[in-house]
Amino acid sequence: MATRGTPSVPMGEAGENARETVSRPWRMRGAMSSFADRCEAFLAGAEFDRGPWLAVAFALGIGLWFYLPSPDYWTATIFASLAVGGLAVLRWRNRAGRDYLRASVIAVSLALVAGLALVWVRSAMVGAEPIPHPRFERIDARILEREEQPAEGRTRLVLAARERESGSPIAYRVNLPAEQDHTGLREGARIRLAARLMPPSPPIVPGAYNFARRAWFDGLAATGSVVGEVELVEAAPDAAFTISAIQRKLSAHVRDRLDDTPGAIAATLASGDRGAIPEHDEEAMRDAGLTHLLSISGLHVSAIIAATYLLAIRFLALWPWLALRVRLPLVAAAAAALAGIAYTLLTREL
Repeated sequence: MATRGTPSVPMGEAGENARETVSRPWRMRGAMSSFADRCEAFLAGAEFDRGPWLAVAFALGIGLWFYLPSPDYWTATIFASLAVGGLAVLRWRNRAGRDYLRASVIAVSLALVAGLALVWVRSAMVGAEPIPHPRFERIDARILEREEQPAEGRTRLVLAARERESGSPIAYRVNLPAEQDHTGLREGARIRLAARLMPPSPPIVPGAYNFARRAWFDGLAATGSVVGEVELVEAAPDAAFTISAIQRKLSAHVRDRLDDTPGAIAATLASGDRGAIPEHDEEAMRDAGLTHLLSISGLHVSAIIAATYLLAIRFLALWPWLALRVRLPLVAAAAAALAGIAYTLLTREL
């Protein structure tokens, strides 16, 4: 009685045929195929708009290098991206109607790998291991960079030296009091000094500015301050026409003509030198949301280009012989482009 209502199960050859007739295809295959068809149609219609996504994938690879914690994760991400590109080749190599999708997956995977690998290689090439602990050291070095900061009463020097034990090259950034500074301390000069050094500081709180990372990519192993007098061992070669020298001369010239904060701000806009802006004025501009105006950006460069174009085409139009024989917009555009390049080089970070 217990078997009443139990369905009969076919046995033998009939049972095998019965199982073959009850095939259940994978339900997601149709949905995925439909999604792939829509992606293919979208990519086919995008035409040249597909290109900028390669830059997005490249930037994503760089961002992943900063976000992931260790080389094991970077290596796994590279192999995973290459695997996705390889699967796209194997899956859609002979599949009609998947040309754009296959090419896009491969290109995005390679761009992501290129971004991650590029910043990894860059880090390995320029990265500088910080000193293990604070120390006091006598340094015999050459000046690589000089940044005047009159508002802080100091001058920052980037020095190239060698480790005492290993003899390997190392770079420091030290603060020199303004009263000890003189004209002989320029790029290329060899000096001897004593300095109190410490490793570049990490972020104070999570998400804050990471000076240690910036110092790593700038090749700085330590920062510190000069103690005592600076001995000039070898004078710097004559470099009156270098960009750094022109920057300093232009900044000093503007500050001599304008006093206090107006002169400091004008020098910043003219040469990119922000070292003369007093802290309280910079803080006031920061509170007012105007600090970005002090950082030379595309807005400033665009203004220089537009002003140069307008002035050039107006003045050239005053010469009838030239205006009748030369296309003045092209000449003015060339002059504006040169002015933009010169201003960009002049206002680069000191």
